[in-house]
Amino acid sequence: MPDATIRPARPSDTDAVAALWRAFLEEQTVVEQRVAMADDAVDRWRNDFPLWLEDSTRKFLVAEIDDTIAGFAHAHRWGPPPILAESAEVYIDDVYVAAEFRGDGHGDALVEALRAWAESLNADRLRLGVLAENTTGRTFWEAQGAQPLALTYTIELEASEKPNDAAHTKRRIGF
Repeated sequence: MPDATIRPARPSDTDAVAALWRAFLEEQTVVEQRVAMADDAVDRWRNDFPLWLEDSTRKFLVAEIDDTIAGFAHAHRWGPPPILAESAEVYIDDVYVAAEFRGDGHGDALVEALRAWAESLNADRLRLGVLAENTTGRTFWEAQGAQPLALTYTIELEASEKPNDAAHTKRRIGF
């Protein structure tokens, strides 16, 4: 398999990256149903993609092989809330390589390019999330040197426990 060219995404990449992003979410949904894609997710993604390309606080990269977009990576500058010590971080939103291109180092190359961007920003670290049940993803990130920082838990509620009235929602979120 030839090496991929890692480059900034362009508006002309929209259709190819949207298809990969959809495949990424579909794979995530197989692993964890609680992250199922909304009906209008691709439309929303298409709306945001051009904005991300113009935003200097974000980096959107693609891995291109022989004029085929084989994968992508998306990250943004991030900092902790003001109650924590100041630090500069880059949050990796997504890294995905199409199944037929996996195992040839393209994901590693995308992460290395994000790492270089983070270093150019004098970031202290990279941060990312991975689904607990995604053992392949966890293995990939651990090979990149990632270590767990926090766990996110959910408690599923029975339908009868889910209030539907707006007054309850406003009280619950402090309005």
